[in-house]
Amino acid sequence: MILQNNVPLPPDMQKKKKKRRFKRWVRVVFWSFSIALLTWILYWPVKVLNEYWSKSPIEAETSSVCATDAIELCNKEDSVMKVRLKRFITSPCRLDTNDIAVCVWNLTTDTPILRWHDRELMTPASSLKLLTAISALKRLGVSHRYIEKIMLTGNVSGGVLHGDVIFQFDDNPMVEGLEEYVSALKRKGVRKIDGRVVINLMRTDTLRAHHTASIWDMPYNKLPILLKGAPRIAQELRYLLQQMNIDSPNPSVEYGLRIYPVLHTIYSKATSITDVIAPMLIHSCNIKADALHYHTIHYADRYKGLVGTGDTDLNVFLKENLRYDTSGFTLNDGSGLSPKNMVNADFLISLLRFAWKEPDIKSVLISEALATPGHSERRGSLSSRMTESIYEKRIFCKTGTLISIGASSLSGYAHGSNGHWYAFVVINRNSPVGESRLYQDMLCKALVK
Repeated sequence: MILQNNVPLPPDMQKKKKKRRFKRWVRVVFWSFSIALLTWILYWPVKVLNEYWSKSPIEAETSSVCATDAIELCNKEDSVMKVRLKRFITSPCRLDTNDIAVCVWNLTTDTPILRWHDRELMTPASSLKLLTAISALKRLGVSHRYIEKIMLTGNVSGGVLHGDVIFQFDDNPMVEGLEEYVSALKRKGVRKIDGRVVINLMRTDTLRAHHTASIWDMPYNKLPILLKGAPRIAQELRYLLQQMNIDSPNPSVEYGLRIYPVLHTIYSKATSITDVIAPMLIHSCNIKADALHYHTIHYADRYKGLVGTGDTDLNVFLKENLRYDTSGFTLNDGSGLSPKNMVNADFLISLLRFAWKEPDIKSVLISEALATPGHSERRGSLSSRMTESIYEKRIFCKTGTLISIGASSLSGYAHGSNGHWYAFVVINRNSPVGESRLYQDMLCKALVK
């Protein structure tokens, strides 16, 4: 059979072919328009804010104001920075500046640079983790350790322990399982326990998010084993003893870390507090934050069964160190998950200033614990932000986001091109999170430019 290329198609097939061609063009036009519109929506705020930096009058404007501001601040560089930041805040953007709080402090000269709604109460989101971390480092010490032990009150003879075995666990959020502890007991040669199996815990209840937070913010299945509550810990330990063929009675639980008359400590493990704080701040881990918050406020009572002393370690820290009037604040948790948390930017600046004056705490925050651009292992919650080289080794900060209420924050330290160090806090409310983050990043550029 020979095909002829010039034979016309039947009329019905020609119509179908035209329809298919028309539909293809409609789809092409539709998707092209959609992509163009989306690109404009995303690019417009970036373009507007970047145009602010490209305007040449900025240098002339700053030089005209420097003389007056230098007299007021006794520092020409501070006056230039002040003018630059004020101009940034009043630059055109789609955010309502009444819903933005900004506070910047020059740590090198110990002088305020800019205050903008800094006394207005706002939701700090995860920037509240800074309070959790700094208060823990101050109250417990940079060298503080979480300790887990396995202790025996008797001797092992012929594979039989003639006495009790005591598993003493701190509320360490870094412990993911109990296998290594039961394995240590087996390595000791224990095959049968002729006594009690005691689990001594600092906390027996399950770690839960504050009731004002969303229930899915701290899912039970994501909790480390020592934060899942005493029944779950006892169940896990009983299962592992059976798996390793250790004949034992059912574990009993005692809370409030105790001192036991033991003969042998066969296993001990220590976890540094900085091993908890670093992922808590860099990756904004809510579970570790609330666990550390609980650990800190109850640490003084850990050997008393958490009976309470009438004042938490957090309140003691605020009274003794910051001396800040927090009577109007709401501090529901240590993670910032509660949308009801209320503080102001000036308080967070005071917290950052306090930490800067404590050499050990400052070293932990700058060298280990705060997210920073340009560091592959410490980008954390900045993974898609501040990708330009200007930010590298210049910004050390904590992010905060609560999408449900349009709250966003950024707090930390900036190393300016003039050699000065700055503490800064930016809190946005009732705003699209994407645009708030862009605003915060551009303010950081103003600090390090």
